[in-house]
Amino acid sequence: MAIPVYTNAQTPIRAVRPTSTNSSTQSTTSNFATNIDEEPDSTRTNEPQGIIYDSGEEADSILRTKVLAIEPIRRGVKMYNIEHPTLDPTGAQLFNASHKMDGQFFLDLGALGQCQVSLIPYFTTVQSLNFRFTPDFHPVYRKELHRMKLFQTQTPYTLLSYGSSLNKDYQLRIIHTQNIIPRWNAAFLYDLISRDGLYTNSGVTNSIIDITTNYYSVDSRYQLQAGISNKRLRQQENGGVQNDTTCWNYNRESGVPVNMYAAQNQWRDLELWVHQSFNTVRQFSHLRPITARIKDTVQIDTTTARHEYEKDSTRGIATGMNIVVQERDTIIGYDTILPLQPHTYNTGVFALDLNLARHRRYFYDSQANSWFYNQSALDTTYFFDSTTHYRLAAELYWTNDAYMNHRWSNPFVILFGVRPEYNRIQYATDTVLSSYGIGEMTVSPFAQASISIGKFRLSANAEEVNGGRRTGDYRLSARMDIYNFHFDALSEAVSPDLIYYHNEGHYIWDYADDHFNKTKRQQIGAAYTLSHPDSVDSHIRRFDIGFKTALISDNVWFSSAMVPTQGNEKGLLTQLQAAAHLRFGWFNIRMQEMVQHSNNDNVVRVPLFASKNSLYADTRLFRGALRLQTGFDIRYHTKYKADGWNPLLGAFYRQDDVEVGNYIVADYWINLQVKRASIYLKASHFNAPLENLLKIQPNYFSLPHYPLEDFGLYWGLTWNFFN
Repeated sequence: MAIPVYTNAQTPIRAVRPTSTNSSTQSTTSNFATNIDEEPDSTRTNEPQGIIYDSGEEADSILRTKVLAIEPIRRGVKMYNIEHPTLDPTGAQLFNASHKMDGQFFLDLGALGQCQVSLIPYFTTVQSLNFRFTPDFHPVYRKELHRMKLFQTQTPYTLLSYGSSLNKDYQLRIIHTQNIIPRWNAAFLYDLISRDGLYTNSGVTNSIIDITTNYYSVDSRYQLQAGISNKRLRQQENGGVQNDTTCWNYNRESGVPVNMYAAQNQWRDLELWVHQSFNTVRQFSHLRPITARIKDTVQIDTTTARHEYEKDSTRGIATGMNIVVQERDTIIGYDTILPLQPHTYNTGVFALDLNLARHRRYFYDSQANSWFYNQSALDTTYFFDSTTHYRLAAELYWTNDAYMNHRWSNPFVILFGVRPEYNRIQYATDTVLSSYGIGEMTVSPFAQASISIGKFRLSANAEEVNGGRRTGDYRLSARMDIYNFHFDALSEAVSPDLIYYHNEGHYIWDYADDHFNKTKRQQIGAAYTLSHPDSVDSHIRRFDIGFKTALISDNVWFSSAMVPTQGNEKGLLTQLQAAAHLRFGWFNIRMQEMVQHSNNDNVVRVPLFASKNSLYADTRLFRGALRLQTGFDIRYHTKYKADGWNPLLGAFYRQDDVEVGNYIVADYWINLQVKRASIYLKASHFNAPLENLLKIQPNYFSLPHYPLEDFGLYWGLTWNFFN
């Protein structure tokens, strides 16, 4: 895959002059990469017109390199993870984001688009101590806005994707982005997941709209990144099947008795995010000489002079004399705003991030007669509950990481700042929000530092919360990189989510703010990564292995009686994860394996082993016009007592009655690609009808009381447009 000219992952976009393009090549010249032999300033009168791109030989490759997808990072003043839109159909069949081989493992309520719980808690480190009302149980669909893609393009780019199934599942994805003017881009992203559901009252409608924009000044000293996200997640709630044993005796899933027939949850998120930074250091790559035309009179042999004159007509000759008048350009100085080395005094980069968000959950039930209501103060058959979280936060910070890495990489980088944050929770038990609410104002200082010497890098982060009930929350982390080896450590103390203190879904606890201790975690880890580009002949395309062990204490959860509970025990959680991509000619193996052990199930519960694998053929047919991929995806995890789902709370609770797992789910799929269009066809959970044929009693549950959907036939189309 073609990559930008600036291959360093931390290099900002640089401005370029207008480019000349023919049918097979594209040449670009930087307005700031001058040297002594370049044309004089008088020829460089055009304004910079965009960003530097690499280009390939194929037409599609050239078009693709005109679109840069950028994933900004938190508190980042440079661009990271710059890439082009992929034309590789690999993974197109993984339309369910929780099945993707991205290092994560999730269990949902049995079908696409529903709430999920992680199989590998604590493996991924959270980077900020943000206020949390309740855990995020839509981890795939409720990502923070600034995790979405930004773009910079030379040509408009559009992606259209549509998927469907025999089970009335519909998926739609639209991306359109283009530069309004050079270095100012706008993007529109839309995702829709709609399904009727096989079981009674199990439909899902998730729609997400993201609009993002970003702008960079000519020399990248000023940058603006902003966006707005609107999420509408609707999940019908049937509370699971009434009887786990007899649910398989029905001919149709819609006839299976469930616990709720008219309930639903809605999550409505609106978030605005703005990042601005200004680099006080001028950003140019090279020295620019200042020259002048002078005349030198020297006494030399005229024969030699005539010989030199024949070679260079710019020199004047006094014929018949031994005096030669010579004209030439000479360097009389250097432009002082274009130093070869960084400034002596690094005044750094100032940045301001703003976040304004509203997260709201509604729960409705017009037939409130389920066992979930046994613990609540319910006096009617109609139930309505609403909780709204308002958040206003700002981060003001400074860093000395001011130079483009293609010019000079700062060996010692520091960053420090402060985050004032206001959060308010409002409750309602009718269709109008009540005045009852909880507000909290906090101020959190944070700092980062890193040292880089060759292939060695050591970094550290610190953050603390001051104000409100979360006073004293802290997180300290460190990471060391040596070649392909990575080592990390973490220590944190975090207040339990606010849901454990105050009523939700008519469950009223009214605990004092000091009822719970802070949840504490001490963690160390190590990892190794090996990656080979396509130009290297090796069967191992990529290999990753990582190890983490965490000491966890004062963990908090909902008990089976739906009461917030904090254990006073400590538990040691050990996790080992490995992932690999192996290629043997046309045959490929992708695997992601996780081994875990908790020495105390009262603290944290995890399955011993979890696995996701893809075995497939990848070949080209019809003289390369058609790319064919076909194979099997296999998922598995061992049995464990997974958390149950409580629709009223909108949260998971700990249960001791049911184990899930120890069941293989296999999918067969085909991906076809013709130029920029990819088509997939997938037979999902195809081993379910085989088991019925062999008279094997079904017993596959995703989570307690939520069966996995059996055989399904899915198809879809993805098309990229560069115009």
